[in-house]
Amino acid sequence: MKQNVKKHNVDYVKRLAKNVKREQNISHHEALNLTVQKFGFNNWKHFLNETEKQAKESIEHKKPIPNNNLSVTDMNKLTGLCLNGFSNGNEEFDSSNFTEIKKIERIRTEIRKYFTKTKSFNKTRSSYGLKHDLERHLGNYVANGELIYAMYLEGYEIKRNDINCYFNISSVGLGNLTISNKLLESFKISWKYELEEYLNTLKRFKQFKKYKYHFNLIIKLLLENGIPKKNVYGVICAEIGETSETIKQWFAIENDELIPAEKLIVLSNIFRLKPEKLKNF
Repeated sequence: MKQNVKKHNVDYVKRLAKNVKREQNISHHEALNLTVQKFGFNNWKHFLNETEKQAKESIEHKKPIPNNNLSVTDMNKLTGLCLNGFSNGNEEFDSSNFTEIKKIERIRTEIRKYFTKTKSFNKTRSSYGLKHDLERHLGNYVANGELIYAMYLEGYEIKRNDINCYFNISSVGLGNLTISNKLLESFKISWKYELEEYLNTLKRFKQFKKYKYHFNLIIKLLLENGIPKKNVYGVICAEIGETSETIKQWFAIENDELIPAEKLIVLSNIFRLKPEKLKNF
């Protein structure tokens, strides 16, 4: 499998090739080919092409958001903001500090999925705590400043607290995001038994045989893992983009009604089970 070119730059590979050349008594070009092949590349030329390609992509992905897209009010509210948070004193906000545009856009996507605006600031979680919640949810590092910038771009108000700040976000969305990693990780496990075996052999699950889909049964199993039911529905709603009422109606279907095919596919991706395994018909 080809490894990340960034971890194997040209100078590093050349140094390794020198050792190979000396140990195997072969030409320099042969040594270069052998060395890069260990990293999953076809030959030296292939390695150089991939290095150049990734260098160009890195530059393209790190174009800063221009300051001229922000109003004077925006600039004033973001005064002193850098990657660490509000640690630049009274320095004018400089968007060139925020080069990971794709990451910021991904953060904004999760903000839209999980949070709603409130009239008051939520002081149960500062930006620093919230950025750790997002890190666990996304599986990638998020800088305090990146989180603050993304929240501001999504229209949230900021109440500063030293280098951190608070936002006008609902506690419901915050709770769902906090537990989302545990819940989504739970869907990755291999169930000990097939769902049909639960339904047919364990009496305490017979009540779920009436439903057209196995979602309520799965949720019952999740509740046994200590995940609150309200958060189960909250996370699913955020991930699929539907209301709690709609999700509950779908999960409780007993008649000829069906969950829309495209939504069932999304749900199957969340629950880590093929659509046919989720059906009880």
